[in-house]
Amino acid sequence: MVESDLTSGQPNVRLEAGDDASGFATMIGDLIADNLRDYAGRRRVARLAKGDVVLSATDKTAEITISFLGDEIVVREGAVPGGSLLAGPWVEMAKLCSGRLNPVRALASGALNVEVRNQPALIAATGYVMSVPPSYYGDTSRRRNVAIAIGATAVVGAAVGGVVWYRHSRG
Repeated sequence: MVESDLTSGQPNVRLEAGDDASGFATMIGDLIADNLRDYAGRRRVARLAKGDVVLSATDKTAEITISFLGDEIVVREGAVPGGSLLAGPWVEMAKLCSGRLNPVRALASGALNVEVRNQPALIAATGYVMSVPPSYYGDTSRRRNVAIAIGATAVVGAAVGGVVWYRHSRG
């Protein structure tokens, strides 16, 4: 069963079914607990979020509900009536749950569907709490792009400086 340390301000993550929880519920519970342990921003958002979000793997008829209760997050089997819904094929849900799929891009591309039945911000909070930074998987493309931009700026700066120096020295 998933547990967390309340003394750190981290909401407790609990699987309602305990040891009988499905793989889907266990995977989500572990992901959330790990993210709350590792990322202070996700802890803050999780403590502020209130309400239920149903995750549905539509091609496997697997559903769980994540209930944000402030100091506790409960992962339940099945769909709680009235909860907002985040649904899609199992493979897309697995990518989302592992941090390999950006929730915003997934919704924009149609890979996942959403039905907001209560607070709209709750879906965003859920996506954020479940998301894993790209650096976790060694995605250094952003760092590489920043390094290229800095390098290009240095080269252009040196070239402009060289032209200014040349003109000044001849002048």
